[in-house]
Amino acid sequence: MGLLLTITLLSMSRYNISHETIIQAPVDRVWKELISIDDWSWNRWTKLKAEKPVEGVKGKLLASYEGNEQWKEFDFQFGPISESEHILTWVGSVGPKGCLFSGYHSMQLEPVNESETRLIHREDFGGILPKLGFGLPYKTLDRNYLLMNESLKQCVEEKCQSK
Repeated sequence: MGLLLTITLLSMSRYNISHETIIQAPVDRVWKELISIDDWSWNRWTKLKAEKPVEGVKGKLLASYEGNEQWKEFDFQFGPISESEHILTWVGSVGPKGCLFSGYHSMQLEPVNESETRLIHREDFGGILPKLGFGLPYKTLDRNYLLMNESLKQCVEEKCQSK
């Protein structure tokens, strides 16, 4: 019982992040912007540098905590990606099987109707560092993920209005 409790405590985090944003555009148009990782000009906080967004492909995540083009670099790997389900995921970890730190990041789109899309943007953290409040500036990330949502929304809605 002690080992199970320890494993459970290590996998829990008090810093999981989740934001939902409604975008005034069809889901396919939002997906086109989201999956185009080589052109995330709308995103001042995160860049994904990889050959292509395909499950298992590894790359470098660049994080600018203040959106000022001062980047910190992290290794990541794409998780499940599905055009039919409109989901883009990536993961990163430190230590054997992420025991020190792990992050599972997802951005999923759901059609609300023909002209509106719900963006669900999450990151679930695991490992001992997030449990203790170490590893990343979690409150800053929480702010930045909401800013990312709003920036993607603005980008897509402006493109949709101009078409």
